[in-house]
Amino acid sequence: MRIWIRKTLVAGLVAMSLAPAVAMADGGTIVFSGRIVEPTCSASAQRIGDAQGAQAPHRYRCSEGASPTPGQLAQSYALSVSDTIGTPLASDPLIVYFGQYLSAQPKLVTQTYD
Repeated sequence: MRIWIRKTLVAGLVAMSLAPAVAMADGGTIVFSGRIVEPTCSASAQRIGDAQGAQAPHRYRCSEGASPTPGQLAQSYALSVSDTIGTPLASDPLIVYFGQYLSAQPKLVTQTYD
């Protein structure tokens, strides 16, 4: 029993030591493959403006026809808009760049589908 535990422990340690090497990309590029199985619908500027000052997320339905079958637009979603000020995103180099480029503080728009 003790030998089995030691072998398991050694195998686990070896696997953990090799895990970071597996995560490294060859040539510095990681390629993802796959597909989005549930299509999304876009939030209009009007809906984003309405949700911007709200405390709770606004709930909306997609304007196009929707059904629960795959390949159709999602039926409903919650839309929330928040500032990036005071969050870790405020110091993100890309967010800072866009904020300077637009001369405005970027907003985080989140759509959560049912």
